Amino acid sequence: SSLTDALIKIGTDAEEEALAAEQVAAKKKLEAVEDERRKMKEEQQQENPAGREDADITGMNNPMSDTPEQPGTELPSDPVPITRSWFIDNYGMTGREVADLLIKANDLQTLDSIQELLKMEKMAILDHFTGVSPNLVDELPMTDLDYDALNKHTDRLELPFRRFVKSWTSSDEEGKKNAEMLWRSTVDKSERLSQREQNILAKCKDVLIERGALNAQTLKSYGVSASAAEISSLIKSHGFLYDILAVGQFSKSVGRGLFYDVKRYNIMLKDADRFLAGLIETGGEIKLDSRLNPRIEMKFHAPNAPWYADALKSELGVENVFAEGVGIVIEGEFAVKKALDLSLPYMNNHDDATLLSKALDGNRDALIVFAHERSNDPKHKASLLKSNDISHERYAEMKEEVMTLG
Repeated sequence: SSLTDALIKIGTDAEEEALAAEQVAAKKKLEAVEDERRKMKEEQQQENPAGREDADITGMNNPMSDTPEQPGTELPSDPVPITRSWFIDNYGMTGREVADLLIKANDLQTLDSIQELLKMEKMAILDHFTGVSPNLVDELPMTDLDYDALNKHTDRLELPFRRFVKSWTSSDEEGKKNAEMLWRSTVDKSERLSQREQNILAKCKDVLIERGALNAQTLKSYGVSASAAEISSLIKSHGFLYDILAVGQFSKSVGRGLFYDVKRYNIMLKDADRFLAGLIETGGEIKLDSRLNPRIEMKFHAPNAPWYADALKSELGVENVFAEGVGIVIEGEFAVKKALDLSLPYMNNHDDATLLSKALDGNRDALIVFAHERSNDPKHKASLLKSNDISHERYAEMKEEVMTLG
């Protein structure tokens, strides 16, 4: 029997009448499509009467059908194109769902007859992605569910899928195994996201693209409809599907957890104040170098640290910001002062930052306190106080005054 007749029979025998109604509608649609395809073929034959007379693919009882008869049947040189949603468009269900129905009905003959169509639709799906050859259809370890996921979440899965294909085609056996495991994790996770969760991550990506690196609390403040905890959890488990990645560990005062950004080559930081505050509070070191120039050293474990340094340089309007070792460094009075002015409002009682900022404003007492507190040499500390005629009691009072006055 034809595929259409087989589907109708399955639908009629099914307990759910809705399925039967869908199959009847699908049959009418298919007949209309096949009639249009038949007219197109007749027009082509009239225009090219010398064309191959045996180019039709038989196998259906329906005389208007040109579906293949068995796996391996040779296709015509100019078949009517099969799109990546051909079964959905013509039958209202995916190729996988059609095959499942035929298997359930034990109609293996009809199932065999559509194998080439199923393959052609998969090739059309592969061909949709830039740089992916449809000829990989017999090589890639892709399941029917994978192809359904690619059609359903095309935009979200495009980059992970293209990376998978590139890794698979350029790797040895061990590399292929690792690429498949990563792809399997990606596509399986993509199917476990609700529409609400997808919207949350999509909104996060849009905000990050516009504003640069942010933490979960700040993402929420920019209109992401979820708690900071849920945002962090979703990005941790599924952020890679949206090219969102963590770029550093930060402290509670700017939102416990991580700052996030999207993968990019041109970094932007519209919220550089919070970004700097987080870096300084979490492992940042404020000090004077050997020539007594102020310097801020901040830990920033990311391969694209130089790009973030350039972004900070642009936001601060200074030159002395650069990546060094496993972090970012700001040095020189002008650059350090700009950085502290920008970030101090978002810090939580950072004594060194407060002291140095006041010292750079010309507060002599703050400079003495900063130098005294930063020294690890008892003799140097005693000499500093003696040269400035400051007793230990006076120093304690001076330190308290410097730290409490605005």
